[in-house]
Parts: sequence; structure tokens; C-alpha cells
Amino acid sequence: MTTRALAPGQERAAWGPTGRGYFGVEGLDDLLPVGLSYDTQIMVLGDTGVGKTVLAAQFMYEGLLVGDTCVFIACDEPPELMRRNIANFRLGTAVYEQLDRLVFVDAYARERSTERYRIPNPDNFDEFFAYERDILDKLGDRPLRLVVDSISTMMGTADPTAILEFNRSRLRYLRAKHVLTMDNYVTGLLEERTIAGLSHAYPLIVKMGYRQVDGDAMRYVQLGKLRSGQFTAKQLSFTIDPRTGIVVQRQS
Repeated sequence: MTTRALAPGQERAAWGPTGRGYFGVEGLDDLLPVGLSYDTQIMVLGDTGVGKTVLAAQFMYEGLLVGDTCVFIACDEPPELMRRNIANFRLGTAVYEQLDRLVFVDAYARERSTERYRIPNPDNFDEFFAYERDILDKLGDRPLRLVVDSISTMMGTADPTAILEFNRSRLRYLRAKHVLTMDNYVTGLLEERTIAGLSHAYPLIVKMGYRQVDGDAMRYVQLGKLRSGQFTAKQLSFTIDPRTGIVVQRQS
């Protein structure tokens, strides 16, 4: 993570039709030499514990450094855990939250939540989308990043047709609003046919998993352009450092 930080509240002049976004992960960003437009939605698919939430933390950390407003919807764990993840990068969240530059939405504790923003019944697609849309609309016309971790949890055992229709409507709105979006999915939680149908709506997909390297289990990340139907990038091995996040190993 090498981006120079801007003070909270400072505008980023580069944002706009030509503004580009990055993950904030060296090695992974090298595969995106021109970055991502802010109307891009990213599907991150991986096993439990592989590092999806760490990637989300770096994605938002990068956004804060370059002047974006970041929204995190917590479905699997309390938002406080993401606050700690970002704090591990030596960036306090309090001032960003006060300025609405960093917004945490609790879709985990539901009605019991004490967070400023919460979704009481995230399993209801209409309610989830209404709350999500209302929060983003209130933030106005500014560079936005959104993370839902993980969106597959709130989809649960819903009807696949309803899941796909919800996903299409939601991504259409996010694309029109130019929200750089990361949706995390847990491998195996939804049926393969449903995941396949969902994936076709995303212009970019990140696959994270484990592979055997010299007899040891090694994490890997793979970047693919779904519109081409292929994962064209190599599987990049990575480790997780508690202070810097995902560290992609250099290719020999």
C-alpha cells in the first residue's frame, strides 16, 4: 500500500469520468495498469478464511487514502471487526466516520444493533436494497466505494430466480451511480448454477482459494474478466501480514 494519504475531507481532483480506482494491493494492481472505472462491480469469490475480508479492508483503506467515501455493509461479523482491520493499517476510523467518509452498516446484529446505520431484516431483498440505496443517495455526488461482506450470507436459501433478479436490479443502480463495488461471496454457500448466473452480471471477478505448493497449502488470488468468460491472469500466491494485509509473492 503505497498511495500517499490525503487529509480527511480533502477532495480528490482526479475523480470523475476519467478517475480510476485500485485495490491497494501491490501485485494485484499490477494486473490493472489503467485501474478500474468507478462504475465497476467486482465479485470476490473464495473460501472461508482465505482473506476476502482482508482484501476488503485494503480496498477501503486505499479508497480513504485517495479521497473516496467508503461504505461497508457487514453481514457475517459485527462492523467493529472491520474497524480493527483498518486500524491494523495504522489508520484510525473515528475522524472518517465523523465526516461520513467511512460508513459502517450493520446487517449482522439486525434489530439489536447499536450502529448508526443498520439493516433490520437483510434477508428481505427489497428492504436490503432500499436501505443500501438510501445510504448511498444521502452521500451525494462524490467518489464512492461499497463493500458487502458477504452478500452470499444474506442471500441464504432464497429462490435462485429472486436472487438473480435482485442482483441485476442492484448492480444496474450501482453502475448508474458510479459506485466502485466489491461484493464478497463465500464458496459453497450458494448453488453452483446460482453463482454462475450471478457472475455473469459482474465485469470483474476475483477468485481466492488454496493450492498445494511443495506439499504446503498456499493462498492464491486470480483475477478474471468475466465478460471474456476466462480467468486470464495467473494464480498469484499470497500471504497475509497483520500490519500490511495481503502480500502477493513476486513471480520468478
